[in-house]
Amino acid sequence: MKISIKQISRFLLGFTLFFLACETEETLNITSPDPVFELKEPSISNINLNPDLPDNPAFTIVWTDQISGEGTTYTVELSKDPIAFENPMTLGTSNSGKFSMSVAEFNDAVIGAGVPAFEPFPIFIRVSSGSMISNVVSFSVSSYAETSPIITSPDNTFEVVLSDVAPSDDALTVEWNDPDFGENATVDVSYALEFSEAGSDFATVFLIEPDENVGETTMTLSHEQLNEAVLNSGLTAEVAGPVEFRVKASIALPGGDMVRYSDGLTITVTPYDVVLPPVLYMVGAGVPDAGWSWDSPVELTLTGTKYGGNVNFSPDNGGNFRFFTDATLEWASPSQNFPYYSDRGYTIDSNFQNANDGDLNFQFVGTEGLYYLEIDTENRTITLGDARTGPNCDFDQLSLVGAGVPDAGWAWDTPVTIDCSGNGVYTGVVTFQNNNGGDNNFRFFTDRSLEWGSPSFNYPHYENAGYAIDSNFINANDGDSNFAFVGTSGDYLLTINDALKTITLEPISCEFDELSLVGAGVPDAGWAWDTPVVIPCYGDGVYSGDVYFQNNGGADNNFRFFSDRSLEWASPSFNYPYYENEGYTIDSNFINAGDGDSNFAFVGTTGTYRLTIDTMAKTISLIAVAVPNCEFDQLWLVGAGVPDAGWAWTTPVELPCTGNGVYSGNVNLQNNGGADNNFRFFTDRALEWGSPSYNFPYFANDGYTIDSDFADAGDGDNNFAFTGTTGTYLLTIDTVNKTITLD
Repeated sequence: MKISIKQISRFLLGFTLFFLACETEETLNITSPDPVFELKEPSISNINLNPDLPDNPAFTIVWTDQISGEGTTYTVELSKDPIAFENPMTLGTSNSGKFSMSVAEFNDAVIGAGVPAFEPFPIFIRVSSGSMISNVVSFSVSSYAETSPIITSPDNTFEVVLSDVAPSDDALTVEWNDPDFGENATVDVSYALEFSEAGSDFATVFLIEPDENVGETTMTLSHEQLNEAVLNSGLTAEVAGPVEFRVKASIALPGGDMVRYSDGLTITVTPYDVVLPPVLYMVGAGVPDAGWSWDSPVELTLTGTKYGGNVNFSPDNGGNFRFFTDATLEWASPSQNFPYYSDRGYTIDSNFQNANDGDLNFQFVGTEGLYYLEIDTENRTITLGDARTGPNCDFDQLSLVGAGVPDAGWAWDTPVTIDCSGNGVYTGVVTFQNNNGGDNNFRFFTDRSLEWGSPSFNYPHYENAGYAIDSNFINANDGDSNFAFVGTSGDYLLTINDALKTITLEPISCEFDELSLVGAGVPDAGWAWDTPVVIPCYGDGVYSGDVYFQNNGGADNNFRFFSDRSLEWASPSFNYPYYENEGYTIDSNFINAGDGDSNFAFVGTTGTYRLTIDTMAKTISLIAVAVPNCEFDQLWLVGAGVPDAGWAWTTPVELPCTGNGVYSGNVNLQNNGGADNNFRFFTDRALEWGSPSYNFPYFANDGYTIDSDFADAGDGDNNFAFTGTTGTYLLTIDTVNKTITLD
């Protein structure tokens, strides 16, 4: 068989290709990739947790597991360190390849991990299952605060007694921590303190915000600030009590403020009283109308923030006195001595100094006399000035003249007057007229006797002095810049308060313009209609006026009220049962006379009183008014029984009139044990021995009841003889009730 070279070549080529084909098949053997456990990179890496959307998803992570089978449980872990997952926080578990958390859940987790609130902060998450651990992904998270502020100082043992001596001094410092925040927070936190009644669960709060540095975690309150807070939280002045407070933390967010509160803390505080008593009572030798007795304390009434009144001062017998706030408590009343005012920074008139006695009283060191005393609690001054005319006004009354006051008009025949009612207040009922573009004008005059020559006060006079003027008045802008009345024509209660600098109008709202008193208990009227005593309506159902009442000691003290004096006895009248049956609280100085008309009977001490009938409050009240209505300004004592005087005219002892026919003052009386204890009363020291005088028989024969420590000396002048124990006494001669007493 012949084999050609060509055939052999073909064989060898085929064998070679076969061999190579086998080799190539071995080299190209394809293997599958290793199975993986991989956490996908999130598409969003910045997470801003919004407290207004707590249920929204905060994030979702997804992973691939090619190693475990179905039913594998995965644990999602968080760390603040991308490398050291030594103590990771478990966020949760999943049986699928993904995991989500709500905003509220994730915020709670990252805050729990120590991530600061409102500050972008990197956190790292991985997934594990048994020994398998995924790769790590990161987020920048801005969380919100959950933990409340924590008060670190003071604690519940804190106690403080507040004082108005230095009201701006520090009283309480509160410190707290806000643990969820770091140094790089992107929001501002405003802190404040809330005070409330202890145990009330902060139902009502009193808020104190800092003046500056609202983000500071400490706040200091002054005595004044804390006092206001605790008084508004139910504490009683001068009484220690519990009050609760807490820290309020506020953050302004787009959806509204986020507010957190600390736990409440209870402390004990004694606040001071900020309510000014309506009257200050002066008692002491320096105020001889009062003396060291509670029979007739001198009153200073409050107008606005000022106490004021005419006071008779004397440096005799030490010149000492002090102020009291409650006359009903007498010596138990809270009192105010010289240091009380000096410690509070008052500028005190040089006529007063510290007596440096046991009570550190005031001492009057000026010249004896009548002064106007003013205590300005706002500007902290105590001043003495000249005594003021009338009941403490610059003028007894003001007169209104002008077309706007039709009862007067532009004439002096019948000017309308408003009287001083005390403490710089003029008030009265005035009929005003609005002539609708015509002449509505008027002004005030001080002396009606001078008519057009009288000083007068127009609109700019009061406006430039800073008065708040009722809107029913405007500047007339006429030649005299008068007042113009632009309200509704009618009757009004007009009040000018020089202390508060106000001019006000109030519509008259009484059933009657006035009430008239007639009867023996009102001696200025008596049982006749010639001179009935009138108390006008002052608005809001209030009738008020000064009335002289008389107690005739079991005889006829009776009277009643009438509504229309022009009708005399035919007028409607109101007796005691009328008011009693209407539910009025009636002053104890009045009783039912039990006579045929069931009139009022006055059973108090004869004298002048401010009578007020308030038909809204249903009260009838009396306040004693000191009216110097004695025959003489004072009586003078001279004689050996009064050793400060003796039988000479160098230093006679004065017994001043204190009002309502009463002379009273402190007198040093001496019993010389059978020697000369004698003295008598004189009316005019300028006349010395030529003065009219009153001895023992003068008073005895006039029906006076004379204190048993006095007797008829039986000497040539039938003087008084003092037979009691030597000492200082309050001597009172009451010419109305005809008594001479020693206390």
